[in-house]
Amino acid sequence: MTLHSYAVRMLGALALLGCCDPSGLAVRPAHAEPSRGASWGAIASVDNWYGYAFNFPSRDAAELAARSRCERAAGGKGRGGACVVRTYFDRSCGALARGNYGEWGTAVAATASEAAKAAAGQCETHLPTEPCKVVVSVCSPG
Repeated sequence: MTLHSYAVRMLGALALLGCCDPSGLAVRPAHAEPSRGASWGAIASVDNWYGYAFNFPSRDAAELAARSRCERAAGGKGRGGACVVRTYFDRSCGALARGNYGEWGTAVAATASEAAKAAAGQCETHLPTEPCKVVVSVCSPG
């Protein structure tokens, strides 16, 4: 196995576990191929924790996976209780941005960068004292 193929496999495994790269943008597993039908994704959060899912056959399945990953990440540390689905999308991209006092914004767009920009913009409308930061941006192929 070459170093490149090992790195691609590791990034794919991390994406499936709900992890993200250091820039905060999600990575897509190398084996995920665009589907011909629905390809749902979702982002869930509670407090400073989040989880996401992509490339699921139904909205319900994507939401369940996103909440499950969020709750696993929070490990019971979330003050607000169970993770809540903040956005969902089919064959598009979604993003979640957070402010410094818990403000948040979400968006769905054709690309990850468009969704991230729109989510940060929505979060900014809640007047945080510092600029909102995109915590996750992910696409479900289609």
